[in-house]
Amino acid sequence: MPKQIIHSATITLKLPLNTSAEEQAAALQAAGIPIDTIGNATSGFLFVRRTRDWKNPTKIFRWFATDIGQVAL
Repeated sequence: MPKQIIHSATITLKLPLNTSAEEQAAALQAAGIPIDTIGNATSGFLFVRRTRDWKNPTKIFRWFATDIGQVAL
């Protein structure tokens, strides 16, 4: 059985759910996450999820500098 690689996110960012697309893109770029004009990561892997907290709903962005399954050199 191959050895499992566990990755920690390079950058994690938490934003309010009602953040506009423009504000979201600006925050991702300010945090150092490389994104294109429509908000997709230009390198690595960007994982986005919503929290289940109905009182304070947020989106959590986790950017991994390398693709899942790759080892950073």
